[in-house]
Amino acid sequence: MPTRTFTIYQVPNSYVITGTAPTISATFTMTVSDDDTFLNASAATDTGAAQVITVNGGPVSNYQFFYNDSIAINGGTTAVKTFQLTVGGTTNSYVMSPTGATLPGASVGTGFTLTSYTGYTPLSYSSLPCFVKGTLILTEHGQKPIEDLRVGDMVRTVDETCHPIRWIGSTKLSLRDLIARPHLRPVKISANSLGKARPSQDLFVSAQHRVVLGGWQVALNFGLEQVLTSAKSLIPRDGISVDTTCREVTYYHMMFDRHQIVFSNELPTESFLVGNAIRDEMDQAHLQEILELFPELGTSGSREATTPARPILKRFETLVLDEIAA
Repeated sequence: MPTRTFTIYQVPNSYVITGTAPTISATFTMTVSDDDTFLNASAATDTGAAQVITVNGGPVSNYQFFYNDSIAINGGTTAVKTFQLTVGGTTNSYVMSPTGATLPGASVGTGFTLTSYTGYTPLSYSSLPCFVKGTLILTEHGQKPIEDLRVGDMVRTVDETCHPIRWIGSTKLSLRDLIARPHLRPVKISANSLGKARPSQDLFVSAQHRVVLGGWQVALNFGLEQVLTSAKSLIPRDGISVDTTCREVTYYHMMFDRHQIVFSNELPTESFLVGNAIRDEMDQAHLQEILELFPELGTSGSREATTPARPILKRFETLVLDEIAA
C-alpha cells in the first residue's frame, strides 16, 4: 500500500475538548499506509484495507480525527487537522498541516490559538507531496526530516564525519508535469528491500538518484567495496518500483562542498551531484543559485563538487549483480 508521511505536533488533550490555547510539547513523524485515496477519521469509517499508522516507527493502536481547525501561530493563520492517537496504551492529542508539511515556525514550546473550526473532513492524499517530505536524514543531532534542514546544518556521512550543507532547494512537479514527463516520477524503495533496515521505512527518490550497493557480488565483479547505482537501475527488484500513485511530487536537493554519501531513512544514498542531465531538468533559478555558490561548475576546470563519491555502475552492470544473486 502507498505510504504517506506527516509532521505532527503534540498538544494537551484539553485542546481537543475546550480549544484552549495550547503549547506544542513534542514533534513526531507519522506515516500512514493506505490503499484508498483518503485519510479517514477512524477505523470505523475507513474503506478497503485498514489504514496502518505509525508514529516515529511505533504502531498506533487507535486513532480519531476530530476537527478542521484554523489557528493563529507566529503572526499568521493556517489550517490544521486535530486528532488523537493511541500508542502503547496512551492516548495523546496532535495537530498537523493538511499537506503533511511543517507548520510555519512551529517547534517545541510554540503556542497558538484556535480561531475557528469545523468537523473533520477526510484528507485527500492527492493533495499531498509524496516524495521526500519526512525522509529522515542523519545529522549531528540525530535523524531529521529533510524539509527541516537548512544551509549550515551538519549532516553525518558514511565516513563517520559531519559536513555542512552548502545549498538546499526543492522542485515541485504537478500532476500535469508528471504526465508530460513520466520519467520524473519517483521510485519507491520499500522498507528492508536492500537489507535489514535498508531503508528503515519506505523511501521515495528520483529515478536518477543513486544508492550505495556493496557485498561480495560487488567485490567479485568490480573489485570494489562499494558502488553507486541509480534507483531506476534497481527496478524490477522486489520492493522497488516506480510510484504511479503520486499526483504531485516535491524533490529536495542538498549539496556539500563535495559529493557525499548520507543516510536517508538509514539507507546510504548520494547527496546532490550536478551533471548535464540534471542541469537540463532543473529550475533555472535553482541552477543559477548553485552556480553562484559553486562557480567552478560553470567552467571546464577542476570540478571537485561533481566528482562522484563512489564509482557509478551502468544499468547493465547493476543487472549483472541481480543475476548473480538470483
